[in-house]
Amino acid sequence: MISRDRGGHPILPAANKKIETFEGKRFPFKMSIQRDRSVLVASHWHEHFELIKIVQGPVLVQIDQHSFTAEAGDIYFINSCQVHSVTCVPGLNGVIKGMVFDKALMYSLENPEMRHFLSLFLRSNKVSKRYRHTDPLWNDLNVEMEKAYQEFTSEQVGYEYAILSCLFRIFVPMMRLYQQELDSSAPHRYANQYMRLKPAIDYMEEHLAEKVYMESVCKKVNMSLYYFSSLFKKVFGLPPVQYLVQLRIDHAKRLLLDEERSISEIAELCGFCNINYFDKVFKEKSGFTPMEFRKRYVLK
Repeated sequence: MISRDRGGHPILPAANKKIETFEGKRFPFKMSIQRDRSVLVASHWHEHFELIKIVQGPVLVQIDQHSFTAEAGDIYFINSCQVHSVTCVPGLNGVIKGMVFDKALMYSLENPEMRHFLSLFLRSNKVSKRYRHTDPLWNDLNVEMEKAYQEFTSEQVGYEYAILSCLFRIFVPMMRLYQQELDSSAPHRYANQYMRLKPAIDYMEEHLAEKVYMESVCKKVNMSLYYFSSLFKKVFGLPPVQYLVQLRIDHAKRLLLDEERSISEIAELCGFCNINYFDKVFKEKSGFTPMEFRKRYVLK
């Protein structure tokens, strides 16, 4: 069973989880420039949001199972708990500018509907990871990242408010684009439906290592299996069984960064009783076997 923090969020395995210097601080935000080394961002994951702008490229960006040859100007969004790394192309010098901040900053407005919608956004796999010059959102992201960096480095009076303004200007276009993915419906509609389904998601996350029966999940939300499956797919874009499989695979990706754990142990911790089936499903979802995924991030 997965433990939870006081806010009810799952406490994920600590291996290769990066603890940022701003954690526990009043304003959990930082920006930095990385250069002059082959590994610009070592393989890790954290519970924060992150944006990376390529200042000088090309560099190699990995986000979960996705690999990108990133050019200068490209901007990458790393959602909470995604495994990621950035390395230089052999023989070339890369430079990146990174922004990392606690997702709690985005919950600062006391608007329940938008807080719920943001929770839905955070859990989505539909949010774009790469923004290039030709992307309609690129200019907004680029301008606000540069403004935030200027404010962060100058620390003039009110700089924290200015940075918070930049963050909202970054995320509002991203969330509006995500809303279009949700069939252009009002945010509150999906937020309310998300909150109805949240106990079911919590139950799945708490029992990743166990056999999960959809009948038991339905009881958590007092819905029939048919209605639950229909509503779940409408909100999350996946049937609940496939969503559970994706939760298990995402959990496995983070565990695979821990070289001390065997593949068979990870399979068991993620609810796969058969290692061959684990290999098969992992490759279907990520394009790699568990060992291939581990080699991409760890065995370098």
